[in-house]
This record gives sequence, structure tokens and C-alpha cells, in this order.
Amino acid sequence: MKKNIYLVQVNFVYGEKEKSMYIPCAIGTIAAYAFSDEKVREAYNLGKFIYIREDIDDIIDSFDNPYLVGFSSYAWSIEYNKALAKKIKEKYPACVILFGGHQIKPDASELDENPFIDILVHGEGEAPFKDILLNLEKGDGFDNIANISYRREGLTVSTEKKPACDNSRFPSPFLGGYFDDIINRSDIKFSLIWETNRGCSNRCAYCDWGELKSKTRLFPMERIVAEIDWMVKNKIEYIYCADANFGLFERDEEIVDLILESKAKYGYPQKFKTNFAKNREETVFRLGKKLEENDAGKTPTLSLQSLSPAVLENINRVNLNMDYFNRMMSKYNSVNIHVLTELILGLPGETYDSFLDGMCALPEYGQHKSISVYLCEVLVNSLLGNPDYMKKHGITAQKIPFSQSHCVLDEKNITEYSRVITATNTMPQKDFIESLLFAFYFQSFHDMGLTRAIAVYLFYEKGVSYREFYENLLKYFSELPENELCGREYRFVKEIINGIARGENGVFNLFENWENITWGPEEHIFLTFAIERDYFYDIIKKYIGRYNIDPIILENLIRFQKGVIKQLNEICVEIPFEYDFYNYLEKIYANEYEPLKKTKNRIIFTEKNPAGNWKDYTRYYIWYGRRDDRNLYTGNRGGTEVKFE
Repeated sequence: MKKNIYLVQVNFVYGEKEKSMYIPCAIGTIAAYAFSDEKVREAYNLGKFIYIREDIDDIIDSFDNPYLVGFSSYAWSIEYNKALAKKIKEKYPACVILFGGHQIKPDASELDENPFIDILVHGEGEAPFKDILLNLEKGDGFDNIANISYRREGLTVSTEKKPACDNSRFPSPFLGGYFDDIINRSDIKFSLIWETNRGCSNRCAYCDWGELKSKTRLFPMERIVAEIDWMVKNKIEYIYCADANFGLFERDEEIVDLILESKAKYGYPQKFKTNFAKNREETVFRLGKKLEENDAGKTPTLSLQSLSPAVLENINRVNLNMDYFNRMMSKYNSVNIHVLTELILGLPGETYDSFLDGMCALPEYGQHKSISVYLCEVLVNSLLGNPDYMKKHGITAQKIPFSQSHCVLDEKNITEYSRVITATNTMPQKDFIESLLFAFYFQSFHDMGLTRAIAVYLFYEKGVSYREFYENLLKYFSELPENELCGREYRFVKEIINGIARGENGVFNLFENWENITWGPEEHIFLTFAIERDYFYDIIKKYIGRYNIDPIILENLIRFQKGVIKQLNEICVEIPFEYDFYNYLEKIYANEYEPLKKTKNRIIFTEKNPAGNWKDYTRYYIWYGRRDDRNLYTGNRGGTEVKFE
């Protein structure tokens, strides 16, 4: 009789009303490789995939005499996996429990800490998993299988560490039918994590891809073409391409063209998001432009992580030349493509001053509209996670509840955890707190547009640096009383950050008034002040009074800035002005500065599909539309018609 195998890769569900999640591609890929072997098929039966964080007892009750259960473990699933595995072992003591995935440490310590785990797979899992199944069937030991740890005669044993097998012909789990039952669910809309190649030649200290030391392998084009056809057949709307450096290879443009042809002909796939190569910017721009022109793009990236030379040396990274960055931003802005720039807070060598200076340099180089700041996660298989590296740089990592943005929290109350850097020998914790507070407000006020127009005007016409403007604004808020909206919000957000530093809460949390999913603090800040728009801009007007702006210009500036923030049920918005701030700002974003023109006129914004309530506003303008400035009437891609009279 065949032995029953079950594989587990759980994830959170995105959204509350319209639920979506990713297909469990990792376990599908591992299963497809193992069951391509005839001996595996003869010996084992593959049971249903476990991919939703359901009640553990219900999952175990659904099993039929499990022989082996394999778990794909990430930061968002490791604790759930352990809880499920422990109960499986209690009910089925002879069941083999196998753990793999990015959250598995490079040594055998998980076995010592978790006696219910029998085998660990380190690194890529396809080849080791298949070999483990074959050896179990033959009754052989595991010494000949590289990159695993297991128990032998009561002792933990780790086998030889080798680079992953140089195999580019893994069978496709999509084409093999491994997701057919999943994809037919009517209550969840599935997105896809997709590989066209695997491997990364970079060795960034904060990432664990380069530490795998595997060659980049290109999957066959015939497989890629067939998988795109599968996406069309199954109406997959959103693809996240997990290639480490998409755009590095000439054929990547052919892949984009295939996706666009399929969308034009069949309507699917609709959106394509990937990790673009950082040293092929002209190619990346061309691909991003193609995707944007066909409404298939999801914000190309010009990522920097840090602008500090000391940090870049510490993390083995070489950034783009900033003049080149400026030229690329101008090109993207000229064709109305929003490009994302990412920074990481907490990297070794960063200081409070270098972090704020780096963030505030981005608008000077043309990046006004899409900046994201992430906490530095200590990945167990990264160089940064090495104890000697952490000691060298004085790294303090805090364990905090893990949360993803826009997800439903686990009702079963199995908390996952992140380890994030909250202090280094160059950034004490108090500076980390102040840096993160600045980052949240900068993203909300400048990136999301609450005060962007004001800050840009002051920079160009009054010589006020972006750092000075936003640092002084936060100081102004901190001095407002607790019963005043801006003062209360300042203290509320700072307490969230203090909670992160103490390990009491994560970054993304539930907030009243919005859809019952997790939101970032910067999103909460924007929404809080958008609801109280009139009051908020009265406060802002008082603050910028210190900069000695001509009263008529000041009135026009506030009227314009306030007027571009979308509100509920607004179909037509008219803003009379004596100064043309709209075209003044558009020229600056395109790196074509012209002095502000005095011209009496009206600007009319006509919204095609205004949000009728704040829950819809948060979903369509903030979650779906933040990277396109969809929350602003000036967003160009927000369904707004702009004209002048």
C-alpha cells in the first residue's frame, strides 16, 4: 500500500471582503519534482496541500494515516507549522516530520529545540526532498544527501553543505496539475508567485538569496510559454515574479511581450510585478514603460536601501550613481510612471543623520511619489544574521509580532514573529525610534502627498531643505496638546514605534474606521488627516507661516494642496487660483523647473468613480492605488480628468 504524504505551506489571506492569497508554489514545485520520479510515484500518495491557516485539529482530522508531513517555513508561518507539527506527532508518533524553507537555520538547532521535528532541509528543497523519500522507501540512511540535518541514534547530524543542484528543468507544478483543486475555489481569488529563473549572484548582507551560492538557472522558454497559457486558462490576475534580477537576460523582454500579448488577447494575466535588476536600468525602463502603457505594470523599482557609503560597504552593496538615478527618475516621470524606491532602516553603519539625509535626498533627485521604508529583518540564513557579524556591528534584534500589510489576522491566535534590528553601534535605540517616526510621517506627508506640494515649493522658492521642513513639522506636532488631533496622532504613532522597540507589537496593525485588515502607520496617518482635511490644513497653514510666504501665494498653495486630497462622493472639484501650482509642480517632477506663474484661472478635477465610503476609499485609493497617487486628484492614473478654464 502507498504511504500518504502531506505538504504544508500556509499564508495569510489578503483583504476582508474580497479575499485573495498566493498559490502555495513552493510545495507544488517540490512535489512536482519528487513525483516526477517513478519510484516515488510507486511508493507514495500525495495528499491535499495545506495552505490556509485553518484550525489545527480540523486539519489533522482530515489526514489519512500520514507517513510524512513536510512543512515549508517562512517568517509568516513557522510558529503555526510548529504547532501543527507537534500535534501531528502526538497523534501519529511514527509520522516523519520534515521542515524546510527560508526560516530554517543553517545548523541543526531546530532539531534540539523541537523534538517533534525529524528532518531539516537547508536551502533549496527539490532534490533533498526527493532523495529523502527514496531513501525512506529503501530503508537507507541519509548520509549521502547533502544539505540536511536529522537524528541518528539519538544524536543530531548535519550532512555536507553543497550548492544547489544545477538543474533548470524542474517540472512545472502548474502544468502538472498540482494546483487544479485549489484554483477552482470560488471564495478566494488566487495570485501567483512565478519563477522564470532561479539564483542570485549578489551577496547583500541582509538577504539570504546570495548565501545559497547557487548559479542562476534559466527555466526553459517552452515551460514559460505553457505556464502563461495556464495563467490565461485559470484567469490569474496578478503575477509576482520571484526572479532575483528580472531584466538581466535578453529573453526577459520576450517574456514581458508574451504576457502583454496574452493580456491583450484574453484579458489575463492583468498585472506583473517583479524584482528588477539594478544594473540594467535602461532595459528596466523599457520593460516598465511597456507594462505601464498596457496597464500591466506594478511599480518598477529603483532601490537604494541606503545612501550611506559606510552602510553600503558593510552590506556588500554598490548603489546606482545618484546623477544617473536622477536621470532615470526624470525619464519615468516624463511618461507618468511611478517608480518605487526602497530604503531599509537599521542597517549596520547607519546613523540618525545619515538615514534622514538619505531619505530627504530622494526628492532632490526626483523621487517624490513612491518611497517605502522597511525595517531590517534579521534572516537566519543571511550574512547579517550571523552571530559574529551581529556582534561586530553591535546589532540588537527585537522579536516582534509578525504582520503583513492588508491581511486578515490569524483568528486562531498563533502569533508569528519577526526579528528586526532596533539598534546598532551607530544607531542607538532612541535614534531608531526617532528615525522610524520620521520615516512614517515622511511617507505619509510627502510620498502619499499630504504636504508634498508645500514642501516642494519651499525647497525651490525658499531654500528650505526637505529634512528641515519635515523635522520642524514633527517638532511642531510634538508640542501640540494631546487633545488636539495632530498632537494626539503624533503620540499615537510614536507609541506604536515604542511598542516595536519593546517587542510588544508589529509594524502593521488593525485600526478603527478602516477595513478590518492590517494597515501601515503611514497609511493610518494619511487617512486620519484626509478625513479631517479642513482642520488639518488650518494647522499646516499656521506651521508654514514661519517661512514668510507672500499671503496670496500662501492662500493659493494651501488651497491647491488641500484641494488635491480626494474626499468621499466628490465627482467634480473646482479650485480657483491666481498662481498655477499644477503645472509648476508637474515641471519640477519632470526635472524641468520653471518659476511659478501668476495666472488667474480655475482647475477642474472630474472623478469618474468616487469612493462612497471610507472602507472603499482605503481599499481602492490607499491599498490598490497608493503607488499611483490614486488618493490625489493629480495622480494621472487615478481615474481623474484634469482641465483648466
